Amino acid sequence: VFKFTNTGDHELILLTVKGSCGCTVPEDWPKEPIAPGATGEIKVTFNSANRVGNVKKSVRIEANTNPSVTTLVVTGKVNEK
Repeated sequence: VFKFTNTGDHELILLTVKGSCGCTVPEDWPKEPIAPGATGEIKVTFNSANRVGNVKKSVRIEANTNPSVTTLVVTGKVNEK
């Protein structure tokens, strides 16, 4: 879960939220505008099936911000069973 605060002077609108692949899925995020000073969360799920070793996946967010694109990065290590 990525938590954030709108530190701007205007409502924050998340236009698109997309994972870099099918194994990294943004499941839930605010669909309504976020008021200045308000907080929000983006829930991301990573499916580690058939993966072993270091992982680095991303979630691309397009919003009414400057710059308009922000990238969240999920890193970790998947151990063998």
